[in-house]
Amino acid sequence: MSMSEILRREPVTLSPSDSVSRAAELLVEEHVLALPVVEDGKLVGVFGLHELVELLMPRAVRLMNQGLEGLTDLDFVADTLDEVRERMGHVCETEVGEHLERGSERTPLDPDSSFTEALFLVYKLGRDLPVVEKKTGRLAGMVSPWDVLERIRRR
Repeated sequence: MSMSEILRREPVTLSPSDSVSRAAELLVEEHVLALPVVEDGKLVGVFGLHELVELLMPRAVRLMNQGLEGLTDLDFVADTLDEVRERMGHVCETEVGEHLERGSERTPLDPDSSFTEALFLVYKLGRDLPVVEKKTGRLAGMVSPWDVLERIRRR
């Protein structure tokens, strides 16, 4: 079985110029973990819940992601919900394109990728995965962890 059999064709997409506010709205409305960011039909990146939450974290916590992975006690960070909302207000007006992870690990599947590869990447990345045509770089669709799980459950 290949990705072309389970991918969601014509997923909701973002453009790099869409606001983070618009991305947050779509993530909630569509009940997805990530949205493909497309320019001229080609995938340029992915913006999802992970990127949004990272933008809302205090700077000290974001710095932990740069070499202090073992630190798990965050008692020194005492942000209130109002402070997180204030940060959300600031980042909401920025463009999605400013916050994209643009790397090969974000475009791992093509329509001929195997189901096992999708299962492994859902395990490894834990997010919706873009499916991209190898030759053209065009977005073919998305595969979510739910799509993979549904296919496993189906008899």
